[in-house]
Amino acid sequence: MGLGLFPMLPLLPACSAGVDNGESAPGPGQASDAQAGTPVATAPTSGAAPPATSPAPSPGPAPAPAPAPAPANAPAPASVSGVFRHPGLLVTEDDFTRLRQCIKTGQQPWTDWWNKLCADRLTSLDGKPNPQVGVYRADNTKFAMYHDIQRAWCLALRWKVSGDARYADKAVETLDAWASTLQVIGTVPPGSTAHDDHTFILLAGMQGHQWAQSGEIMRDYEGWAPASLARFQDMLLRVFAGISQNRLGNPGMGSHANWDMSSLCGALAIGVFCDRPDLYRQACDYFAANNRGKLTMFGNGSIVHSVYFMHPGHFGQWEESGRDQGHSTLGMSLGGDLLEMAWNQGDDLYGLYNNRFLAAAEYVARSNLLDENGKTYPMPYAHEQDPSQPHTSLWTQVNQSFQHGRNAWEPIYNHYVNRMGLAAPNVARMVVQCEPNYGSGNGDDMVYPTLTQRRAAYAGPMKPPSGLTASVRDGQVVLSWWGSVGAASYVVSRAASSNGPFTELGTISASQLLTYADTPLKGVWFYKISIAGGGDSNVVRAATAGEVRLTMPLNGMNGTETSGTLWTPAGTSTTVRGVLLDAATWGDGRLGDKAVAFDGKASGLQLPVGIFSGLDDFTVSLWAYANSLHWDSCVFFAGNDGFSYMRIAPQAGGGGLRFAICGAGYNDEQSLEAASPLPIRRWVHVAVTLRGNSGRLYVDGQQVASSEDILLSPRQVGDQVAFLGRNWAHPPFNGRIQDFRVRAGALSAAEVVASMQ
Repeated sequence: MGLGLFPMLPLLPACSAGVDNGESAPGPGQASDAQAGTPVATAPTSGAAPPATSPAPSPGPAPAPAPAPAPANAPAPASVSGVFRHPGLLVTEDDFTRLRQCIKTGQQPWTDWWNKLCADRLTSLDGKPNPQVGVYRADNTKFAMYHDIQRAWCLALRWKVSGDARYADKAVETLDAWASTLQVIGTVPPGSTAHDDHTFILLAGMQGHQWAQSGEIMRDYEGWAPASLARFQDMLLRVFAGISQNRLGNPGMGSHANWDMSSLCGALAIGVFCDRPDLYRQACDYFAANNRGKLTMFGNGSIVHSVYFMHPGHFGQWEESGRDQGHSTLGMSLGGDLLEMAWNQGDDLYGLYNNRFLAAAEYVARSNLLDENGKTYPMPYAHEQDPSQPHTSLWTQVNQSFQHGRNAWEPIYNHYVNRMGLAAPNVARMVVQCEPNYGSGNGDDMVYPTLTQRRAAYAGPMKPPSGLTASVRDGQVVLSWWGSVGAASYVVSRAASSNGPFTELGTISASQLLTYADTPLKGVWFYKISIAGGGDSNVVRAATAGEVRLTMPLNGMNGTETSGTLWTPAGTSTTVRGVLLDAATWGDGRLGDKAVAFDGKASGLQLPVGIFSGLDDFTVSLWAYANSLHWDSCVFFAGNDGFSYMRIAPQAGGGGLRFAICGAGYNDEQSLEAASPLPIRRWVHVAVTLRGNSGRLYVDGQQVASSEDILLSPRQVGDQVAFLGRNWAHPPFNGRIQDFRVRAGALSAAEVVASMQ
């Protein structure tokens, strides 16, 4: 069973052609480990993608730093203000101004794509709309809608760029016809004996978002009567939006990322077009895993779940990579549209979690590329349960049985590379390869993405390396960073002080995966990355000997709060507070002092956010006194939500004391379990250590369980929420807890014993 709902602290201030099975199948086009390498592609000239002859890139993504500070009079992001900019979905007024100028002056590739659009039968003035009362995925009605959506979009583009009102009138004719006719979308039509697999959710999200794109462009056309515009908005809200809204309000881990992503696009796009801030905010918050103080769970479309595992080099394993590349590239297509729409409303979802979506895009792109010998690249992979068949199917590698040529890459490439000046070598190669595939016969994708999304090549100064992280795993410091457009190589340096002096350790070519593993002497070390010729990254700190991260004695009464000391990854300390919740109180402690007492009904203690930030190797320990046991209660819980967490349960699984960690669904737990449950009616010391993949569980200083297959770590599962005594899915712990500690690094057996004193 799942871990249920629990309160979460906000992550953000408000959010700064194949088989038509709803998700896609193989199409045209072509398709690492830490040693695989390929060069970074430089930004193309005249806004074109890099030359097709550019060398194969390495698995090392390049993220977008925060945009330059906005002018003081810049409007607030839509997620804060609730006020939208129009047109403000995939193409803004500034974009159209830029397009007109590029076409007027004959610049490429825009002029060629404009000529293709003008020659496309979709923009013929002789065409007529084919509205349906009901559209169903199990029959041909969906193709009528796919065609008319694409036709309305192309006509709207042709009007907006050229100013020729004939095309505006034909676009409006199509929108009006559907607004006056369509009443329902579904999976199977009434009376059909076909299986209803609920894929109408995909239809509602993808096609709802695509309809909204055309409506958003046409909203300022004087020839579209206000009543007709309102009728079209009402149709989108009545027929489409509620399905996406309900999906996001009732998430689950039983489906894949593209289901959620389609609903996210639908809710956000319709929210903007229909001036519905609630829909827009719901999409932004869900993607960002920002609960705004509510009891919320997030499904596989949330960025914390869709990117299942972060490999060295900021290489983000996509949730569907073990499934197939048709679905994985659909996630890229929907994700790029989602993030670009939010960006145009002033909200940066691109940059969340150190550009986590770009990490996924580089990973998926690499999975669809071939090396110089025509072979697929080896891909690092952390085994993962198939969420739709969690008890029977375990994915153990990337499914590269085919390479997908979906043109999914333009928004991603043009944001991170051409807008922000950062290297995305694998995505860059996919742009070249997939640009000819500008249509979407199965209705999954927006058509003509190069025309609308391509930006001029980045022309600013070279960015310094960014997003440098240092994680200590199996005693080794693993560095990962984002590259910069135009950089040829990166110099890795180490120092004993944050101010240096720094000693060069080595040089990494831009053609390699942007990661470096160092094994220094035990101690505290500082690292930076420099671009040859100038420009330094941020400086990061790594403690290879292990060090205390948090101490919380829990041994003295202080009303509804208790304090502890938290050492940040930067090595500074601060006093933090834990909050006693729902009748948690104080009881007798081990040594004549006090301990936090939990009633087994509702009580708990909320811990501060960030105590596990960036940790791979770690130790967590506490003293617990159980009055009685309840199955699956927790003495400790931390994670992003009830689908991505780690916990210590006095009795769970096969019946013993259990530590478990999972990355995207409770069926995915990797665990350490003792033969017996936590002893009751006495004080017991419990400790868990992780070094690399080696996990150990100790009771009173004695090892009671071990595993060499714990792939996940706190860094992978997050800790937006952390509790002692409860997890919100099951009755809380019935007993008392004292002396909660978190350490960076794994203690040895002898050190665990010593820590009990």
